[in-house]
Amino acid sequence: MKELFVNMGQISILKDTGILTTIGLGSCVGVTLYDSRTKVGAMAHVFLAASRKNRDLNALPGKYADTAIPALIELCKKRGARTERLVAKIAGGAHLFPNLPTTTLSVGQQNITAVKEHLALVKIPITGIDVAGNHGRKMRFYIETGIVVITAIGKESKEI
Repeated sequence: MKELFVNMGQISILKDTGILTTIGLGSCVGVTLYDSRTKVGAMAHVFLAASRKNRDLNALPGKYADTAIPALIELCKKRGARTERLVAKIAGGAHLFPNLPTTTLSVGQQNITAVKEHLALVKIPITGIDVAGNHGRKMRFYIETGIVVITAIGKESKEI
């Protein structure tokens, strides 16, 4: 079975079969979109909540929540998915540096909030979630079934 690794800031897509995998989800958020009818699935490894107006135009679209969500949707539509059938699953957004002051939201929490807001704007429901905490995660997305499995060191794997 084909397995594609989605690195920080990247977006990948598969149709019918295969596994999309991302590792090292600390404060980053992994986002999957899935259309069960067409078996189209895509994943982004979101690094930051929002792009800047003067951002690098060569930056990977998956790097920011505000560019990743539209890019994921467009990629899915090009492979035959319909926006109204897409569902999302998200993982990550950990607070890995507990010694930092908490006067503002952690980068992880900012990423979680931004991903949720951008999915809500386009009315894509989140059907699976494993976010926050203080541990990193690995996310594996099985395209044939739409199942997403989250693994963290010292914890039981869980399906979302």
